[in-house]
Amino acid sequence: MDRIVELVAAAQPYAELVSPLTFDAANAQVASLSASLGLATDQLRYVLCLFAAYPLAVLYKLLPSASLKHVFDIVVGVLLAQFVLGSGWVHSFISSFITYVLVKFGPAKYAPYIVFLFNMTYMSASHIYRLYVDYMGWTLDFTGPQMLLVIKLTSFAYNYYDGVVDKTGDKKDLSPGLARVYAGRKKLALTEIPSLLEFFGYVYSFTTFLAGPAFEIREYLDATSGKKFIFKGQYKQPSSAFASFSKFLVGVFFMGFYAHFGPQFPISNLHAADVAALPWYFQIKELYFALILCKAKYYGAWKIAEGATVLCGFGFEGFTEEGKAKGWNGVSNMDIIGFEFAQSVREGSRAWNKGTQTWLERYVYARTGNSLMATYFISAFWHGFYPGYYLFFMSCY
Repeated sequence: MDRIVELVAAAQPYAELVSPLTFDAANAQVASLSASLGLATDQLRYVLCLFAAYPLAVLYKLLPSASLKHVFDIVVGVLLAQFVLGSGWVHSFISSFITYVLVKFGPAKYAPYIVFLFNMTYMSASHIYRLYVDYMGWTLDFTGPQMLLVIKLTSFAYNYYDGVVDKTGDKKDLSPGLARVYAGRKKLALTEIPSLLEFFGYVYSFTTFLAGPAFEIREYLDATSGKKFIFKGQYKQPSSAFASFSKFLVGVFFMGFYAHFGPQFPISNLHAADVAALPWYFQIKELYFALILCKAKYYGAWKIAEGATVLCGFGFEGFTEEGKAKGWNGVSNMDIIGFEFAQSVREGSRAWNKGTQTWLERYVYARTGNSLMATYFISAFWHGFYPGYYLFFMSCY
């Protein structure tokens, strides 16, 4: 393993060649603000990008064509990735480009399986490397966005397979259950390979790259082209401003809640000798509030990212028969109420990180003969190699 670490260090100068932007002026301001707020610089850069997505989303909505939106997504997405991740952004390009080549030029019949294996292996190697060099660390690096990218890339490969090889739309004489499954696949299927511009626009979609929500490429293509907003032959895009703002407010509330109370109940307190010396009911209080605040930072980041994504025009749920908008919850990151009031571990896991749960249901559960064991194992494997992941997810089985 030491040899691998040495090889990675040796490759670092090459990664920096494709990361020419140093952001010196911005980083100096971030460092100053970080010192005054008491927030780590990597986390502050991340939060600033979440908020910056909103004015950028307003500009995005003004672009007159899908091609310009793809270019905007790529340029802004890569800039934000370099600002937050440094040279680590290159991993997203490597894995995405190889995935595109495998799908376009590889054996179509086996492409989704090869892509799934490749991306899970690439991500697992990243997890193992981080375990070795930063065990139990909280440094924000490329592994988080890479996990989201695995969802995008593997679903893309299956969507193309469903449209070109399996020909999902031609299935006949199916049971009611299978008919529902294949109807869902037909809506998401790709009958032709997207262009590189479309593909990388989807990969680097600037509101979703860092914190999700990870959604299907069909959603991206239909929203950017305007196809999503056609009603009875006419283009009719409802405003997403209110839906976006409401999600933004929820996110800001939880982020502010975490910023104010987080320092009072850090997770590290649970291992402190003075806390261990307290009566058990005070220890439970410390644990309870620490967990609430730990969840709050995820709620905040996910809802802020979700709001910016909706502002761009993604997540529209369609029209009623009367032509009214059904809503803007099609790319929901998190069901906070559903999670907090879940009646079982399984129910809670479905409400937490909904994009990941949808991916597991469509591309693991439904593709392995409805195997819950395979689904929960892949979920644990996707998260990493700390034992807690396997204890939790396999207990859902």
